[in-house]
Amino acid sequence: MSRSIEKQQIEAARRERLKKEKPLAFEKILKIADRFKAGLATPVVDIGFNLACNLKCRHCFTTRFAHKERALSPDDLRRFSDEAHELGLCQFVISGGEPLILKNLQSVIKALQPDRFHLSMSTNGYFLTKEMARDLRSWGLDKVKISIDDFDAAKHDMNRNKEGAYLKAKEALFNAQEAGLSVVIQTCITHQNCRTDRTLEMAKFAQENGFTVDVMIAHAVGEWEGKHDMLIDADDAAYMKHVNQQYPSLHRDTFPTYGIERGCGSVNSNLHLTQYGDILPCGFIHISLGNIFEESFAAILKRGMSIKHFKEFNPLCLSGEDSNFIKNYMSKFYGKPLPVHWSEVFTPEDFV
Repeated sequence: MSRSIEKQQIEAARRERLKKEKPLAFEKILKIADRFKAGLATPVVDIGFNLACNLKCRHCFTTRFAHKERALSPDDLRRFSDEAHELGLCQFVISGGEPLILKNLQSVIKALQPDRFHLSMSTNGYFLTKEMARDLRSWGLDKVKISIDDFDAAKHDMNRNKEGAYLKAKEALFNAQEAGLSVVIQTCITHQNCRTDRTLEMAKFAQENGFTVDVMIAHAVGEWEGKHDMLIDADDAAYMKHVNQQYPSLHRDTFPTYGIERGCGSVNSNLHLTQYGDILPCGFIHISLGNIFEESFAAILKRGMSIKHFKEFNPLCLSGEDSNFIKNYMSKFYGKPLPVHWSEVFTPEDFV
């Protein structure tokens, strides 16, 4: 059996389980392709509920966010998920910070109405024990995305500033799988580590163990603000396509999904909700499109889709590959308290 067919069969089994366990979410997911063709945004919303974290990663992209008085509560998430449901959205990702250190994590998950949405969580895996994995599954979580920065333990631990972090992350993969959660390895690919044997080894490991690898390419933001030497180039991008052909378990968000050629998914396919209610085009574009404490989510989404850079197809990741967007737009928030307001970055010429 070819690896691509094997991956398709695994995905089909997951969808069948979702159909049985969450028919409302499944019904909405089936409409994604038609919505995309009709020009209707159906973003996965990544929710940075709390920036607190147990690790001090060298590439953290949340360290420059300014503190605000009002922060998200479970009640706010409930209202937001109601709005998202009315708009036809179907997927949330709980991120941070590190979600597994939240004392009210169960309340956060319940507020997002698991019966209506496919729910994922991004985690460093340090506290993802077998018991915690079973709890997450029982609370309505469907998938975990566990960060492994490098398939070399020493390099991962160095990047995370924590000895033993690599072993904890690898244990977490299997703890989650045993609990019945879908498991993703979330890895950051830079120009420096892309075309190495370790990238291939990670993809092979994932393929052999029923995991997938979600590639998050490097971005010159946060602790890497302005460090454009970390960004991938065309040869790096081509190499990842080559690895994907050999091991379909490795995937980039610019690769086709559900048979849809999305290109960069900012706004159209991905949004980020900050701890303080700001909606960003993605987790790496630190430009607020609006705040859910001040206006409706529908109005914010409409504004985002009226900005041509997010509405029009781009085969490149805007924030990590598109040199024009990085130079002319990303650089406008460098050195400033984040996120900046959209009016500080975009002019009338940027709107369709």
